[in-house]
Amino acid sequence: MAALSVLVTGSSGFIGTHVVRHLHESGHRVTALDCAAPKEDLPPGVRFHMCDIREGLLPSQTFDAVVHLAALAGVRQSIDRKLDYEFTNVIGTIRLLEHCRRIGIPHFVFASSSSVYGPDAPLPFSEDGPTNPRSPYALTKLHCEHWGQLYSKLHDIRFIALRFFSVWGPGQRPDLAMEAFRRRIEKGQPIIINGDGSQRRDLTHVFDVVRAVELAIHWQGEGATALNIGTGKNHSVMDMAKAAAALHFSGSSFTDFTPAVTHENPHPADLPETRASLINTRKTLHWEPGIFFPIGPVSSCKKV
Repeated sequence: MAALSVLVTGSSGFIGTHVVRHLHESGHRVTALDCAAPKEDLPPGVRFHMCDIREGLLPSQTFDAVVHLAALAGVRQSIDRKLDYEFTNVIGTIRLLEHCRRIGIPHFVFASSSSVYGPDAPLPFSEDGPTNPRSPYALTKLHCEHWGQLYSKLHDIRFIALRFFSVWGPGQRPDLAMEAFRRRIEKGQPIIINGDGSQRRDLTHVFDVVRAVELAIHWQGEGATALNIGTGKNHSVMDMAKAAAALHFSGSSFTDFTPAVTHENPHPADLPETRASLINTRKTLHWEPGIFFPIGPVSSCKKV
């Protein structure tokens, strides 16, 4: 694939850190943008632009593509911070889309979320199916998709939204389930699960996500589209809790452990189950997941 110049927003975050490294190692010319400094040194040749997308000065040079990962994340946290999420996620995205229109950046890759589907969508979730956001976070992601579609129609920007399903892997945020579980086990505290733990998630490894992002920056389709980035499989929250316990005990099978759990009331923002249909993603990006959530020893991932 041809080397491109790419602006990556949210470059200091969990997914952004991996995307910057992967695109750089693949030969692309990367500029990293975030309102927070990188947690570790950027690869040689990667430029860093400190900027708050809500109001900061965006880079003046043009790029072949923008990968827009910057956002306030988390469905539960968004319940009490509705305006913060709207201003950061939606207004920040509009500012970036307008910047692309003004300086002539033709291609926009947007990090969306499986949470846009809501609880009523039939499984597996299809991009052609209904959307019914259950949290302010999910609603902002869907609104951003709509803004991207509008800019595509009005200003001929290619816009591709990647709907990520429960991303996990090295460096994941402390509020994500498996990392939150692991930290509580490490402290000798019971895991807290909202509901009975039967909720199921399509768990997508960050290494697969970055491959999808690279394919998306080369997408040459017309207009705007949205694609699922998941595995087509799912696992229960209790499976995730057992995996976190096994990880703490260094590589044993997660079936050997049943960690101490405190159950609390179900959270209104949580979906009972997620699972991605990959029909459109396979057809459009020729992408397949390669790493699956552990079903044996947690010290290694199952690859296909």
